[in-house]
Amino acid sequence: MATTVTSEDIALTGERQAAARRLLADPIVTDRTHPEDFALIRAHSDWLIQRFRRVLGYELTIAADHARLAKTGLARDTARPLARPSGAHFTPRTYTYLALCLAVLVEAPATLLLERLAEDVGAAAAEAGLALDPRERMGERRAFTAALRKLAEWGAIGEDRGGLAAYADDSGEEVLLTVNPEVVRRVVAHPPHATADARVFVDENSATDPAGEDAGEIALRRALAETAVVYRADLSERQRRRLANHQWRAAAELGDLLGCEAEIRAEGVALIMPSEAAAEGVAAFPSADPVGQASLLLVERLVARLRPVSVPESGVEVPEDVLEGELAEVLAAETRAEPGRGTRSALRHEPDPDTLAARALRLLHDTGLLHHPDPASGDRSGWRLRAASARYGGRPSGGSPTSPSGGAAGEGGAPDGAAVPATTAR
Repeated sequence: MATTVTSEDIALTGERQAAARRLLADPIVTDRTHPEDFALIRAHSDWLIQRFRRVLGYELTIAADHARLAKTGLARDTARPLARPSGAHFTPRTYTYLALCLAVLVEAPATLLLERLAEDVGAAAAEAGLALDPRERMGERRAFTAALRKLAEWGAIGEDRGGLAAYADDSGEEVLLTVNPEVVRRVVAHPPHATADARVFVDENSATDPAGEDAGEIALRRALAETAVVYRADLSERQRRRLANHQWRAAAELGDLLGCEAEIRAEGVALIMPSEAAAEGVAAFPSADPVGQASLLLVERLVARLRPVSVPESGVEVPEDVLEGELAEVLAAETRAEPGRGTRSALRHEPDPDTLAARALRLLHDTGLLHHPDPASGDRSGWRLRAASARYGGRPSGGSPTSPSGGAAGEGGAPDGAAVPATTAR
């Protein structure tokens, strides 16, 4: 007997998958930071908890005002540095201030003056034997404030009066914070235990190639969900066999959870998100922000310039002069006006061309479209186009970039969708 699928069933499935995509991209979701998404998460809590546990082995906790998806495995392979609003990565000093703030805020009152928090953080640093005090110099204060702004982004604190950005420039700015102690406690998904080496802790929480078949298949699904493109050549021999045997089942499970499709090719597998994922802000690539658009334009130009007939496992070498020339053309797009083209104007909001170039290259490396042995080195030699970049070819280098909506712009070769994101918070 045939089963009738109603519009209500389709809407229900869409809501669940949108909520799952939000949690995968932002593992801390609160009623303050994402009110509409959090309402969906609460409405479908049982389904989400069960599916994340079964498909990915992740534990989802949903409280009255927040949800926390605690991830396991892939600690080294998919971790992304935290970043300031400018896009600059956190320094070790900023991470230290983040840890100190969490230690103090976990027992803080519901409202707290920022001046008092700075004093308590300085005392906690002294107790730990650290020569750090956010009240001493502007550089210290800015690192301290960057950590707090990240906590505000996660919903752990709020700005009740005054602003953190203003305090970074002027220590006389009075700021009153509100504190959500439950979210503060949830920020660290896996509290560290006593260990002499931080790498040991990371290794214990990273399981990319377990021996057991069930655990190995879950690890494979995690890699597909958290990595924009999974290349067979990058997997261990055991995981390559698992991918060959279970790729269609893994694609079906992840499609049911996230509403995505899988593009399975000889070189590897990529998850292609529905077009609405771009509007949700959960797609890794392409995206509408300046770095995403610069990256898209750059990879399109490189593919059009090099025109690789096929891409070997090692990738196609990008000559240094070609890369420099194409980067210059992309950065020059900031100053060129194109009537009716909103995508180019988006690039104008990036103040530092050198930073934009470095971030664009890093994004293309992280999403598996380019590769470099040390992408943070700033070296323009040694870059290679990887196989997945070919899907963004098909247009002359002078063409306009793909629409940031997530679908193809019409004349380009970009996909109607985007790769699933590699998330930062674990």
